[in-house]
Amino acid sequence: MKSYPVLILAAAALLSCGQQKKPAQQTEKDSTQAMKESMDHLPAPTVNFITTAATANLKEIRLGQLAKKKAQDERIRQYGAMMEKDHTVANEQLQAIANRTGVTMPADLPDDAKATEQTLTDTKKENFDREYIKEMIGDHKKAVLEFNNVTTSKDTAISNFARNMLPKLNAHLEEANTILEDMRKQINKRDISHN
Repeated sequence: MKSYPVLILAAAALLSCGQQKKPAQQTEKDSTQAMKESMDHLPAPTVNFITTAATANLKEIRLGQLAKKKAQDERIRQYGAMMEKDHTVANEQLQAIANRTGVTMPADLPDDAKATEQTLTDTKKENFDREYIKEMIGDHKKAVLEFNNVTTSKDTAISNFARNMLPKLNAHLEEANTILEDMRKQINKRDISHN
């Protein structure tokens, strides 16, 4: 009778030896898959908009933080600070909608956005300002289109959020375009003065 606990412990030890830990990438894939499955019952447009907008906000926050540290031009540093602040507020508002609808917002950037962040991190300081502001123009053009598309959404929280955010996104885009145009004028002036 006393041998039963010993047999049970031995069997448990053998079973645990046979189990291997999953690699980190597999665990991350399983987690992503579980997140997707938990939202299968939700309308795809709602899930897509919230996850896309949240990812865009995270990207603008992280690149804004990078611009504050790395930019040469004070105007670019201020623009980066504005991106960090405005997109943090937007993500907080979006989180409230996600909580209500049951959508799980992404906790980190996808690989393509991480690659952009790394490219800008590796960009030489003298080229950073121009590359960063060009990225902001591209990102905000896409965002304005996406937000315009959901202003007529049946989900009133999403359509209201999009309508409220559009003026700010358009202002971000306009400011980025103005900054880039001013940079071009400065380059042209330098080129003329060197000739």
